[in-house]
Amino acid sequence: MAQYPLPQLVHRTRGRLRYRWRRLSDPALDPEYFEAWLENTEGVARARVNPRAACVVIELAPQGSGADFGNVLLRVPARAFSRGVPAPPRRGLGDAVFHAAMTAAVAAMPPGLQLPVAAAMGAPAVLKGAETLLTQGLKVRVLDMATIGFSLLRGDYVAAASISTMVVVGEFLRQATEDRSNGLLKSLVAAPVESVWVRRGDAEVAVAFADVVPGDLVLAGSGGLVAVDGLVVAGEALLDCSSITGESAPVYVKEGAEILSGCVVREGAVTIEARRTGAETNMARISGFMENALREVSARERRSDRLADMLAPITLGLGAVLYAATHDASRALSVLTIDYACAVKLPAPVVIKTSLHTAAREGVLIKSGSGLDAFAEADTLVFDKTGTLTTGRLRVTDVLTAGIADDEFIRLAASVEDRSDHPVGQAVVAEAARRGLELLPAGNACCSIAHGIEAVVAGRVVRVGSHHYIAEDCGISCAALAGEAERLRSEAKTLVFVASGESLLGLIALRDEIRPEACDVLRQMRLRGIRHVYVLTGDHARTAETLLAQVPGIDGMHTDLLPEEKAAFVKDLRSKGHKVAMIGDGVNDAPAFVAADVGVSLSRTQGLARESARIVLLRDSLHGLVVARDTGLRAAGILDNCFMAGVGINTGLLLVAGAGLLSPVAAAAVHNATTFAILGGSAWAAGRRPAAGQQTDRRN
Repeated sequence: MAQYPLPQLVHRTRGRLRYRWRRLSDPALDPEYFEAWLENTEGVARARVNPRAACVVIELAPQGSGADFGNVLLRVPARAFSRGVPAPPRRGLGDAVFHAAMTAAVAAMPPGLQLPVAAAMGAPAVLKGAETLLTQGLKVRVLDMATIGFSLLRGDYVAAASISTMVVVGEFLRQATEDRSNGLLKSLVAAPVESVWVRRGDAEVAVAFADVVPGDLVLAGSGGLVAVDGLVVAGEALLDCSSITGESAPVYVKEGAEILSGCVVREGAVTIEARRTGAETNMARISGFMENALREVSARERRSDRLADMLAPITLGLGAVLYAATHDASRALSVLTIDYACAVKLPAPVVIKTSLHTAAREGVLIKSGSGLDAFAEADTLVFDKTGTLTTGRLRVTDVLTAGIADDEFIRLAASVEDRSDHPVGQAVVAEAARRGLELLPAGNACCSIAHGIEAVVAGRVVRVGSHHYIAEDCGISCAALAGEAERLRSEAKTLVFVASGESLLGLIALRDEIRPEACDVLRQMRLRGIRHVYVLTGDHARTAETLLAQVPGIDGMHTDLLPEEKAAFVKDLRSKGHKVAMIGDGVNDAPAFVAADVGVSLSRTQGLARESARIVLLRDSLHGLVVARDTGLRAAGILDNCFMAGVGINTGLLLVAGAGLLSPVAAAAVHNATTFAILGGSAWAAGRRPAAGQQTDRRN
């Protein structure tokens, strides 16, 4: 950044600033990301960047009137300048108005002036079209070049100026529509936090966001943004969590409540013990997902672009054939102004981005358009069992020991599991808390994912895990409790074995419950085109079978699986032609997420599993699967309808233009009007809230 001069404030009015900064002309600038970042800076209501003029206009919120935004601009993240190819030029309302005024002026000019003015107006489109023809072949821009160029050659300067204006107006309307859909996603980008108030010792100090560490006591008062994930240790407050969960109603929190970053304190004040900070916070991850969604071009958008470019030569060929047959240049030019490409290409990014926003407001974070497409196309659901199809809130039901007191046995097991995020470990720790037991320090912890965990407690190596882990991996005999273990498994209970050294200390039995919404969600997903449902688990077969007998409609269940075996099962389904969505809630599901066409993680998922999933259910409910499916199917349906409407309307316009009933200017105007009617309708449809119980399967 040293090679660029500092931002210069070049104009200021009440509530509005304009800065000129040469760095904004950098071809690597990502305007959408830059604006999203700036609009989520405190004091900024709206931002618009003009790379050609190297300027940014900032509209101020009331609290931003005295801020120095020149210094704010210097802190823009490097990723704002990481675009692989230069962003296309952006058209503003001023461009559209200017070209419309110049077109009116051309009509009143003497012939000697009409040519240079019309040529100057059409030059950008002609040059772009020529460059496209030379570098990419017959694409959409070539049609604009042809119509404007032939109009100039024919001496129809008013038509050339009018069509040039139609191109600019079209670009402006397309930009405005896409800005709206981008703006919806920008509203979900968490506001950047520069400093955070923390209590250290007896003092309250403001520290940089990057300097906050787990364990710090973070202060959040009325109107403030919660900057960390953590536990409320003092105070009470009403939180606006709509940007995180989609819930509009405020949430009351008090001491002992868990709290996520990105929430805003509406009333009250709380002190939060930070658990996750910086890039690990919920706010930072969601912000990153939305930033990627702003940049990503989905498979459906790429298909639309390819199809649009394939259709351009057809329009050009029809114009050429018509001219050869009739020698009527006006008819041929009228045909060239009408192309199928606009109605095919333009709705896709708007519909997809609007759909991502709509789903997010309903509590479903879809990280990209490709994730939306993949879930809409899935025909097979694969569920992890514990914590996904079940509540994951296990409770201890039985404790069987071998030569050790029950409380001491639970204390040892809970001390080992104290740092575990797995539902089994959390249930053991909760049982120790219920009994009022003080945990012991545990060192040298070593976790075997989906198997168990060991640590040194009070000078002895204690292992806690499944029968497979204790008996097979560790080689410790569990025969002394084999009969009791079999009885407990028959009661659909999950078993955890505990050993010290080479001896079995006992086992803990826990029970999980099927999620209350599970049966209804599976029924609704079947109605929406899902044909196969499988359940994968690391549990013993009898435990899983007894529990899942309560859930109808499951096609198969596979038990005693390791994480890599779950991934292998998913890969096998895909090799047979299935489109697979994997739904899970733990780190042991991450390999299967990657192996599936699309991974879906639940709200409580953290770390690798959440990063690996392409869809995150922000609410602790499987109903988000129905929302995601409806959103994806509806987006696909809208785009299919746009395609059919575009083809039908443009075919009719081509026939009318070919019959000589439309001049080139009138044809361009009608074509643009119908295109934007389709575009506006598609954006409206994608932004509607899904109706409860809506069935949108288009394939049955």
